[in-house]
Amino acid sequence: MIDLRLIETFIQAARRESFSSAAKALRVSPGAVSQNIKSLEEQLQTRLFTRTTRQVKLTPEGQRFLQRCAPAVEALQTAASAIQEEREAFQGRLRITSTTAFGRAEILPLIASFQETHPELEIELSLSDGFVDLVAEEYDLAIRGGILPDSDYIARLLIPVTPLVCASPDYLKKFGIPENEADLARHRLIGMRSNPSQRVFAWEFAAPGAPQPRRVEVTPTSIMNDPESTARAASLGMGLAQVGSNVVLPLVASGELQIVFPEAALQSRGLYAVYPSKRFAPKKLTAFLDHLVEGFSNRTDLIFTP
Repeated sequence: MIDLRLIETFIQAARRESFSSAAKALRVSPGAVSQNIKSLEEQLQTRLFTRTTRQVKLTPEGQRFLQRCAPAVEALQTAASAIQEEREAFQGRLRITSTTAFGRAEILPLIASFQETHPELEIELSLSDGFVDLVAEEYDLAIRGGILPDSDYIARLLIPVTPLVCASPDYLKKFGIPENEADLARHRLIGMRSNPSQRVFAWEFAAPGAPQPRRVEVTPTSIMNDPESTARAASLGMGLAQVGSNVVLPLVASGELQIVFPEAALQSRGLYAVYPSKRFAPKKLTAFLDHLVEGFSNRTDLIFTP
């Protein structure tokens, strides 16, 4: 097999019609160029150049060889450059913040699988249930639930989230199954708030034909500060709770929770991958976003279907 360096030397010399100019382009000595051309001609058993004291000219065989090999070498160089650019695109750091329980249970495994493909990329995952300023805290991506409030951010839906009213089977057996929102007043309720100053607790339900959901104010007998703790409290029989389907459904599957009046469930929430609006998002970020979306595309176990 012919050494590609010999062919590259030939192409440079042919295009410049000068061994010395080719030597400067290749950063080698003119003698090295002459030796490479000689080696190539010997391997091909064909004279590629006619040489004079002032210049070199391609022979007809040399012209045909140039026409055939130059596009192939350029294609190889383009492929090599693309691979190099892609490798460099997945270097550096990607900073991600996610809600605590969801990040630990769902995002971390997807980070692990992504790094198997891109081991050069450093990924930092910060778990927090509070407000995060992506720009000020220099995060590339945030995994959060709810509705996107700021147009300066872009959000990609990972999974739809339905707020579901639920309780443990033992609780419902003891206190009865509520049939509608009006029955909530006679039950023990578990409230949820992330802000300690919150005083009003309201659960939302579907309102067919209305532009806004129905909001029902409730008076909790216990209060938690995150969805996982709220669902756990419900599974322990502490009362009824309204928690997102991504948290509730695994506990329903295990028999720890039971959904009540699912026909009133409001489907207006979601878990989103949120990132600052930029004209050109880094390739490592868009690739990881695609990986997340694909990872959740078949997670029917986290999606509520009435």
